[in-house]
Amino acid sequence: MKKCELLSPAGNMEMLKYAIGYGADAVYLSGHRFGARKFANNFNDEELKQAIEYAHLHDVKVYITVNTLVKENEIEEFISYVKYIYQIGVDAILVQDFGMLSIIRQVMPNLEIHASTQFHNNGRDVLELLSKEGVKRVVLDREMSLDEIKELPDNIEKEVFCHGALCVSYSGQCLLSSMLLCRSGNRGECAGLCRLPYKLKRNGVLEETERYHLSLKDLSTVDQIEDILKSGVDCLKIEGRMKSPQYVGYITKIYRKLLDSFYEGKNIRLSEEERKNMELLFNRGFTKGFISDANSGDIVNKESPNHIGILLGHYKVKGEKIELSLDEDLYQGDVIRFKEAKKGMTINFLYDDKGNLVNFLKARYKGFVDNFLDVEKSGEIRKVESITLKREIDQLPRKKLFINGNIKILTGKPIELSFSYKDIEVNVLGSIPSKAEKRPISKDNVRIQISKTGDTVYELESLNIELEDNLFVNLRDLNELRRDCLKQLDTRRLNLTKHTVNEIAIVSVKSPCCTQKVLVVVETLEQYEVAKNFDCIIFTSNEFLLKRLKGKVFPKFLNSEIDSEYEKCIVADYGSLNKKDRLKEFYTDYMFNVVNSYTVKKILSYDATSVFFSPEVSSDELLLMKEKVDFSKTGVLIYGKIQLMKMKYDISNGEDVSLIDRNNKEYVFKNRRLFNYLYSPKVIDKIEEIGLFKNLNVGYLRIDFLDEKNSIKYDKSVWYKRIWF
Repeated sequence: MKKCELLSPAGNMEMLKYAIGYGADAVYLSGHRFGARKFANNFNDEELKQAIEYAHLHDVKVYITVNTLVKENEIEEFISYVKYIYQIGVDAILVQDFGMLSIIRQVMPNLEIHASTQFHNNGRDVLELLSKEGVKRVVLDREMSLDEIKELPDNIEKEVFCHGALCVSYSGQCLLSSMLLCRSGNRGECAGLCRLPYKLKRNGVLEETERYHLSLKDLSTVDQIEDILKSGVDCLKIEGRMKSPQYVGYITKIYRKLLDSFYEGKNIRLSEEERKNMELLFNRGFTKGFISDANSGDIVNKESPNHIGILLGHYKVKGEKIELSLDEDLYQGDVIRFKEAKKGMTINFLYDDKGNLVNFLKARYKGFVDNFLDVEKSGEIRKVESITLKREIDQLPRKKLFINGNIKILTGKPIELSFSYKDIEVNVLGSIPSKAEKRPISKDNVRIQISKTGDTVYELESLNIELEDNLFVNLRDLNELRRDCLKQLDTRRLNLTKHTVNEIAIVSVKSPCCTQKVLVVVETLEQYEVAKNFDCIIFTSNEFLLKRLKGKVFPKFLNSEIDSEYEKCIVADYGSLNKKDRLKEFYTDYMFNVVNSYTVKKILSYDATSVFFSPEVSSDELLLMKEKVDFSKTGVLIYGKIQLMKMKYDISNGEDVSLIDRNNKEYVFKNRRLFNYLYSPKVIDKIEEIGLFKNLNVGYLRIDFLDEKNSIKYDKSVWYKRIWF
């Protein structure tokens, strides 16, 4: 049976060592460029080289994330960077950008590629597409259930998240941070706006209290591991490049235990202490997510977006002191939080119930701390950091690789020592032994010296000794021989295969002059009744309208479940390209995240009628693509509320809802079949840029209507001006 790989995060070198020490089979990390966690510490180029060397010496694979969208002016730098990490021995790279995937396949055909979850890997179609494009592994959407995973094809490896933070939006389908703060989540700059409080408006009634309606709990699948492994996944992935080394180490340790127990046929069970430790290290409340096809309010923590730790007990304010009634042990150096007061502190001075300074209080006892935080309310205390747990995890295990040795000490010949690990064997020669005048060397002497692997990653499992009688060998010579042989083994194991790197083929393209066509997406019958009077192609994702106006409006598909009876459609994800033979005339939605010329050309190779650019592409960036793509086969959104999120989680419970942020901006929420969508409070309006689009010969302009009613004047002059000005 092929064993499932355990993949751990590494935001820096210390985290990498904790992940490896506690049992990771592979680590994923990022350099300072093109990674989807821009605000983690990450590795500079020299540190990447050191990280790969350290991991490979410990027989651990390294995957480097280059999973951001790449703008046109960054392509040369991107390819140069990928060449560098390829040449220093990366085992695989993680990508999001479809255009960059196509370049890497051309330039570095032997480099292993994994498709990031930002590719929206949630079904058979997208996996088959990526497999054809040479992708070795896909990171599945966190929203997939086990039943859905079991239905996926076997010709591509499947990686699933097993623990850590959850995004409320499908990865790669979130523009919230980008559209509001110009910080693109698709480029590693997410501002975490989903972790902020919002008011909910339900059926026109605004709730008074702000709550964290979009802040999901943390994923924990410790109780589903057996079912997950039986589903046929190839890799379990722990989230956490921005967490602590102790978090990474301990969570890796837990899932290593669970994996090993499964393959050894043991009961897969964690102790209460292990579960409590996981909560102490970081949790927003735990959920099993959608792995069992759950979709309830249990997945969201509406009360707090932060680490909540464990319940420590309760507190009362007593003048200058705070009285603590403890349900758990408390140590000097622990970090606690007073829930109602929303304040926290590190325990520096701790008093027992008699006012004596102590460094420890046992559960079920009372004690005191100084009230220098001016806490007023009484309530619940939570422990959010444990000094004793940290010290325990900091006793980092040293991973050892078992090697076999063979040594020959024969008369008149140089001593010959060999070490082997897996299929690698190295040999070194030493001095010629002399005849013993007093005490000849024994096999025990030889075994002791050759077994001293010390601080190296190796441990001698067996040593075959061929020793002739009455020979003398200086022990220092044996030590030097051992060191040389181990060094040779390191060198052989780190020896990098030099792969051929091809050049990029650059082809100049001139866009033909064209008559711009207009695509209009409507949500209501009223909007259709106005749009039908103008020269445009009308689409809708409203199933009622689609059925009622069949032949007059065309579908905007929300996933790759495509019905081939329509002669025109807008498709919304990459899986749709796998069904191109069923499509007659199709346009790719802006959620394909197209930001460079190579992605345009790659999608057009699948016979798309038009490729719409992402709203994240500026006009200046479009100009950089001039003479690189056929703009007559591209399109831009010139008016509309942007789809900010695509979610499986349903806020609405079937009702009409919207969210109101702290600036009183309102976000429309729409429920459509299997998915839920959040839209921007304001429209983007690019009427001022129509001239530029005409000069570039952009072939298609798109207008999206969502909840517009009287706010848009539906008279002919305004409509004409808005579209064709």
